[in-house]
Parts: sequence; C-alpha cells; structure tokens
Amino acid sequence: MIDFRKLDGRGCFYLLRHGESEGNNGGVLQGRRDYPLSDRGRDQARRAAAWFSREARDIDCLLCSPLARAEQTARILGKELGVNNIEVLDELTELDTGIFTGITLAEARAAYPTEWARFQAESWEGVPGAECIDVLYSRAEAVWDLLCERFTSGRRSLLAVTHSGLLQWLIKSTLGHRRWMPVFPVTNCGGFRLRVDNRAGEQQYYSEWTLINSSQAWGE
Repeated sequence: MIDFRKLDGRGCFYLLRHGESEGNNGGVLQGRRDYPLSDRGRDQARRAAAWFSREARDIDCLLCSPLARAEQTARILGKELGVNNIEVLDELTELDTGIFTGITLAEARAAYPTEWARFQAESWEGVPGAECIDVLYSRAEAVWDLLCERFTSGRRSLLAVTHSGLLQWLIKSTLGHRRWMPVFPVTNCGGFRLRVDNRAGEQQYYSEWTLINSSQAWGE
C-alpha cells in the first residue's frame, strides 16, 4: 500500500489514459506495440485538455508513457495548459500482453484456446509472456515513488498520461490490493484524481480518490 502520509501539504495527482489509438479502433490488444492516436483519440485529448484548462490550470508537472498514443495525448494537453516540458517515463508504459500482443480478442480466442480459457479465469496472469501481478505492482509502486518525489520537490498538481493496464495497478497499489479482480473501468481519456491534504504540524492526514474514470466531465 502506498503511504501518502510521508507527504506534507496539499496537492492532486491526476492519472489519465491516452485517447483512442488506431489499435483501439481496430480492436487490437496493443500491449507495448506502438500505435498513433486516431482522429477520435485526438478529439478526446482536446476535450480533456479543455477540461483541465478550466478545472486544473495549475498543472505544474506533466509526465507520460513513451508509447506514441500516450505521448501524443500528453502533447495535446501540454499545448493547452502551457506546459512545454513533458517528462517521458518508461515506468508509465503499458503492460506487456505477451502472446496476445497485436491481435484481436477474437483472434486470441481462436489461435490460443487453452491460453484464452486461462485468460478468462486469471486475466493477464494466465497469458504466456504477459507481465505478472508482482512485476506490475512493483512498477506501480515505483511510479508512485517518482510522483511523490516530484510532490516533495514542490510540484503540487501532477498529471501522468498512461495506459489502462498500468492504471489498474496505480489504483490498486494505493489500496494494497494484489489481485486483478475487481477491475476498474478505464475508458480512452478516462481520468482519475487522488487528492492529498496533509499538514504535518497539525498531524492531519487525508487522501481521497475524487475522480474515477471521469471522461463525461469533458464531454465524451
């Protein structure tokens, strides 16, 4: 479980899934295979950027995965928010989807019936070559360590653009939950916000998830 009591002060951590990619549009299990944003994905990113420009204009740290669909989303946001320095973090990349990478769900079921059955029972834990829970949990902890370092250095409104698979573990790790189920819905450009309000001198500690997969807020 991530211990946010180590932070002193008020701030917000925003997590955002990238906009729709060409791979999403084709129903492909992308994993770490690179696909650019689709036209709809660019529109989703612009809508999200407009929301942030109204509701979170104080974004002072913008980070993203190295995959094109996340980096392109981040650049659209950065342009709207006036944040020119976008930090690319390898730790924010999507989970490895193993032997299912680059094919659709229907193709995976037809080509790998045994592995498909395990996938239905165990999620990605049952897919050969896919990133396992222990590795994903550790990676999520590493991301939070990096974000908390930025917070401690004075960045109090942080936005990280990442992927649906890793987002599950960024959330689960704050709860100390180490199983795939239940999963959180994560739509394209779905946004999450964790608010922290800690005052060490007053021995006050508080953190709260105040947005969960919010894309309706920006008109999607």
